[in-house]
Amino acid sequence: MSNDLGTVAAPTSRPPAIQKSPTESVASSTKARPATSFVERYALVGLLVLAFALCAVFLPEFRSTGIVSAMVNSQAIILLLALAATLALRTGDFDLAIPGVMVTSACVVAVMSTNGYSPAAVIPAALAVGLIVGLINALLVVKVGVDSFITTLGMFTALSGIGYAITGSKIVTGVPDFYVELSRAKLLGLPMTTWYGWLLVAVLWFVYQRTPMGRYMLFIGGNRDAALLAGISVARIRTITYVVSGVAGALIGIILVGNLGAIDPGIGSQYLLAPFAATFLGATAITVGRFNAIGTLVAVYLLVVGITGLQLAGAASWVSPLFNGLALMIAVALAKLVGKRRGAA
Repeated sequence: MSNDLGTVAAPTSRPPAIQKSPTESVASSTKARPATSFVERYALVGLLVLAFALCAVFLPEFRSTGIVSAMVNSQAIILLLALAATLALRTGDFDLAIPGVMVTSACVVAVMSTNGYSPAAVIPAALAVGLIVGLINALLVVKVGVDSFITTLGMFTALSGIGYAITGSKIVTGVPDFYVELSRAKLLGLPMTTWYGWLLVAVLWFVYQRTPMGRYMLFIGGNRDAALLAGISVARIRTITYVVSGVAGALIGIILVGNLGAIDPGIGSQYLLAPFAATFLGATAITVGRFNAIGTLVAVYLLVVGITGLQLAGAASWVSPLFNGLALMIAVALAKLVGKRRGAA
């Protein structure tokens, strides 16, 4: 895809402009005081440790290794979705369709597998869902210039309907053991779903920190016009991120259906808010002002520690969406403040 696609006006709904080009980041970092920089980078980690310690002191149930293991394992899908979301966010776009891709792909797996199709046919079909959705999103956002937030939110909604159509508006059960083992098989006492999340953290950390693609994505997210002038193929890279995040969503769908052993086509909305709360909160840590993998990991676990602590203390079930919603608002506000401070530096 040629570079002229990147001349389309930037979307009006973009993540907070907290990212900078590599050269700008280096220049600003030399001005920062080391102590301040350290506090900024690891404040979220410190908050996680503090929250965990407080819960362990005041809530005896929290000291159980079973509770810790349950918290980590329960967030595996959220972690995978949040990491996938950082791809588009890093280039200055949104991709709200990922949870929809996940559920639709899971519906494809559940329906096909329970009707006797082999994994050799089922898995490519599920991945094709993610590929097609990624290409459509890229076409509308990159080529046509439609706002990425509106496009992908609309795609998420459309996929919800497709999921109901695939399953006949029913919960599909009886998923074959092959898919269950992919997700639930244990390594060192932890299910594979958790290991997949940690593996993706490592992969994205390497891509973002050690490869030209990671630097290009950061540059595009910070200043799209400057990236074009620097000779970066903005349109091509934005298209790649949408396709990769779509396929990632499909892979997560395969993991999800194995993890649950069934699929409810209506569960997509449950996975829409929490991953984005984690990504924006994670952008305030480790590599401050940038959507990053390790910060996202810390944010996911901070959120689950907070929610679990409140629930063990007697809070009602509605505390989870309330906590995630407040976390998202606070994280976006912090991202804005970081962006303004860095812009003034």
